[in-house]
Amino acid sequence: MSPTSSQVRIWVYVAALFAATTGVVAASSLSGFDPASDLPAVTLPFFVGGLVAAELLRVRFRRGAHIESLTLFEAVLAPLIFAFDTVTAVVVVGVAQAMTAAIRRNPPIKSAFNAAQWVFVTACGSVVLQLLGGGTGLGLRSLGALFAALAVVAVLNNLAVAMVMALSEGSSLLAGLRGFAPLVSSSVLGWLVNMLFGLLFVLAVEGSPAAVLLFPVPLVLLHLAYRGYAAAQADRRRLGGLRDAAQVLAEPLHPFDAIPAYLEEVRRAFDSRAAVLILRQEDGSYQTYLHRPAGSGTAAGPSDRSATKVERLLAREAEPVRIKVGDTGMLAAALTGGGWRECMCAPLIDEHQELGALVVFDQSGFEGTQTAELAVLDALARETAHTLARGRLFENVMEQERRLAQIVSTTSDGIFTLADDGALLTWNSACETITGFGAAELVGRRDVMRTLSARTATGKPIDFANWISMPTLPREILITTLDGIQRRLSCSASSGTDIDGVRSLVVVARDITPAEEYEELREQFSRLVEASAAQRLVVDHLQEAVAPEPPGIEGADIAVAYVASDPASPTGGDLFDWHEMPSGDLHVAVVDVLGHGVAATKDALTVVHTLRFVALEGTPLVDVVRRADELLSAQDSELVATVVVARYDPTTGVLQVVSGGHPPALIVGPGGEVTQVQATGGAIGWPAVGSDNVATIELAVHDSVVFYTDGLIEARKDVIEGMDSLMEVASDVAHMPAQQYADELVRRSLAGADRRDDSLALVLRRSRKRAVVNHMRWRVDPIGHDELRSTRKQLEEWLSGHQVELADVALVAAELLSNGARAARSSIVLTAELQPGQVVLEVSDDGIGDPGIEGLGRRLPPPDSESGRGLYLVRALSADVSAMSTAEGTLVRCVVPVRGVNVVSRRIHDGVL
Repeated sequence: MSPTSSQVRIWVYVAALFAATTGVVAASSLSGFDPASDLPAVTLPFFVGGLVAAELLRVRFRRGAHIESLTLFEAVLAPLIFAFDTVTAVVVVGVAQAMTAAIRRNPPIKSAFNAAQWVFVTACGSVVLQLLGGGTGLGLRSLGALFAALAVVAVLNNLAVAMVMALSEGSSLLAGLRGFAPLVSSSVLGWLVNMLFGLLFVLAVEGSPAAVLLFPVPLVLLHLAYRGYAAAQADRRRLGGLRDAAQVLAEPLHPFDAIPAYLEEVRRAFDSRAAVLILRQEDGSYQTYLHRPAGSGTAAGPSDRSATKVERLLAREAEPVRIKVGDTGMLAAALTGGGWRECMCAPLIDEHQELGALVVFDQSGFEGTQTAELAVLDALARETAHTLARGRLFENVMEQERRLAQIVSTTSDGIFTLADDGALLTWNSACETITGFGAAELVGRRDVMRTLSARTATGKPIDFANWISMPTLPREILITTLDGIQRRLSCSASSGTDIDGVRSLVVVARDITPAEEYEELREQFSRLVEASAAQRLVVDHLQEAVAPEPPGIEGADIAVAYVASDPASPTGGDLFDWHEMPSGDLHVAVVDVLGHGVAATKDALTVVHTLRFVALEGTPLVDVVRRADELLSAQDSELVATVVVARYDPTTGVLQVVSGGHPPALIVGPGGEVTQVQATGGAIGWPAVGSDNVATIELAVHDSVVFYTDGLIEARKDVIEGMDSLMEVASDVAHMPAQQYADELVRRSLAGADRRDDSLALVLRRSRKRAVVNHMRWRVDPIGHDELRSTRKQLEEWLSGHQVELADVALVAAELLSNGARAARSSIVLTAELQPGQVVLEVSDDGIGDPGIEGLGRRLPPPDSESGRGLYLVRALSADVSAMSTAEGTLVRCVVPVRGVNVVSRRIHDGVL
């Protein structure tokens, strides 16, 4: 590898130092200078050993990427230059430096510089000593000369180091000297200690040359003192930085705003090249805040970015750790790859929760003990984790307050608060809608309940003004609205005390006026269901009545998926409708009626038929909801339903949508782009019924529109989260076929949730070809034999169109129809659905039923038996047969395996289409 320009400059400088040393030694020899004293040559090996020990027993400190040292070398050098000539002193120093380099395995360039530096300053110091006090023996003059010589050694030594650093960094000598400014006091102290011990060594060897054997004792003591001083300085700076950094982060209410200033305090405290805060996000990724000083070779100041490889690895460390280049393992390799020399890392842990890590890179200045520095960094990291956890809690509280404010302002439940003196504090928009009185009219007043004529069911007046002294608060009240209409409210109240000790009352008032009569009707209907089997049969007939056939028109692929809130009663108030208009447009409607079960299905069926009637009579789309409400209220004034109605032109892709209090439809592109349809309006059965606008969208080929009911977004109790989740799911599975798309929307939205409401998703997708119809139904007159034959023929033609083998399916259908014709009173219904690898057949009749039907056909009947063969044949050809029979009729369901093309059919969830 070729040397860099800075290395070339350093080699030239080293050569110059050696040349200067040669000149100084030659001048000393020619001048005939004598040393101040004289020691026997036998002591020279001990001087070599003392110099090596002094070089090894050092206190290190870092400046940027360079590591400098305070050593006791000059203390041992003092008696050497005092008692020996310049040539001898230079040779001894050179040998000692060579041995030190070998022991430390220093790089060649560093070894050469150390040797050149020390032989040069030794030669200069020796000459100065000989000039000022040579040959005078031990006395004040010679000691003064020694003081001056060691001063020259110290000055030249620091100048040499500053010069080599300037050459390495490509800067000036003055810039190199400025880098020493923070270390001047410690350098002077080190020189004074070296000077005092040097004088001590001189006096000792002058008394007895054998004293050179005791040099290691003060060297060790002085080394330990140096290390203690350096560690104390480092600990003092670290602990002060810990206090300042923790204070900077804790001062603002939102500590994340103070992270840049905090990292600057951390970087200063640890004299590091950079400080990094690594934070774990909720999705498991890491976000880092990095701060480095100006002049570091990269952009200065804070930066917010994704974590690098070394930062991700450090964030996984469970304990404080220090890593250096040259260590083994992935962390050391990643550290080198990131361009760092070393790092210290401590995890951010708050109450056993890992939040990330705090890291400092490339320290400089005095080096403390590793244990102490890691302990300080760990303490700072724990304090930081606690502060950041508090900040995140603050963020969560603010977000919850924002969401709560949004919910309070948009919920259909009235919410108001009263002060301890009965004055009204807040009055949300739902209260305004229910009562007709605005917040501006009532806030601050104590007579709100009197204004509303609040009373019990028996007419006793109610006043919440003295709520503090009331033992109990009424759970239901009657009020009179601004328009003079009586409303029944179900109330729940809760009192609380704020941080100032002020008490207040929060009342949630739900308008249950429409629900009361509905509940009575539902109970009446429930009493009519004598047994669960009879109810299930009614459900099956009801499904056949309410599930329209796919339109099968060019340019439209339509599918639906539905899940009831209660699997034991798989019907509800969520219903859909589609119908091809005489104009060729497709009429689509989705209805959500208040309630559950068969009663709600009946109401929903009434609503969808009314909407279809209104659409066919030519009512403008914007008036369809209002017109349907007029017709429905004439029959049932208590019916409440949200609806969305759409008109789709399959030739142009133009879609028009109106809403009656329904959640917004979604437009989903084939690439997953999701937008909400901005159609608003009031629900059927509410005072503000009707559509506010007609939203018009032109669907591109493969674009989908998703209509749904609120069960999909309320399953997780947080409507905002539910809406976000539905949009995310709609984007993720937009590539699926329409039916599979609808199924996945329902399945993923309800996964792991507590189903409290019916859920429906209807998908209309613009396509280039006619949609495949995979579900058919026929209603047959049992006494019309020609009609039975026609139905079988139509079934065979439909199966042939799907390339399905006919023999088994046609035979099973024929046997089921034959049995149904013998038992039915007035009608038989045959349904067939194609599923991958199988055909599902269902035949129901309205006969008197057979309680033992489940046991029929399981064995081959005797030859003389008049019944049982047909059902035995059905069981033999089917993979699964289930039968149910009551006094209301019989339903038989068969799954017949077939070979043919794979099909995607409309799914049945919990027995409901």
